[in-house]
Amino acid sequence: MIPTRSEFHILLIEDSRADAKIIERALREGGLLHRLTVIPDGKHALDYLFSLRDETIQTDREPDLILLDLNLPGLDGCQVLTRIKSDPWLRMIPVVILTTSNREEDILQTYLAGANTYIPKPDEYSSYQVLVATLRNYWVDTALKVPRHLRRSLVKRPEPV
Repeated sequence: MIPTRSEFHILLIEDSRADAKIIERALREGGLLHRLTVIPDGKHALDYLFSLRDETIQTDREPDLILLDLNLPGLDGCQVLTRIKSDPWLRMIPVVILTTSNREEDILQTYLAGANTYIPKPDEYSSYQVLVATLRNYWVDTALKVPRHLRRSLVKRPEPV
């Protein structure tokens, strides 16, 4: 599929294939014109994100929104979030924590690390549909984000740490 300017690119960092399929279905059925990239672990997600520093990479690979699970193999979601939000260029990309954890410590730790929103994963598919509508209403239709071309022009991309 060739991306269009109006597609909303979502990066889903999720190790559960079942959860990824449910989210993919809810996005598709929710009528959101989107492109979904699914990466199953934190290391590969960071590799993907830091590869975007290469100025020869097309800007359509840059996500408009990151949906991040906390319970990932290897680097956990909080470690991934910390790396994203400590990078001057990546931190402008909104990150929504989407996880099964309702632990107060996880909620506090992710907000302190810079999460934009913390949402518990729904128990039923109909709640995923409501979640997609909420994400669309806020992140696509309401919130103003730094345009990709400005992100690229304002921040010199340092080498990854």
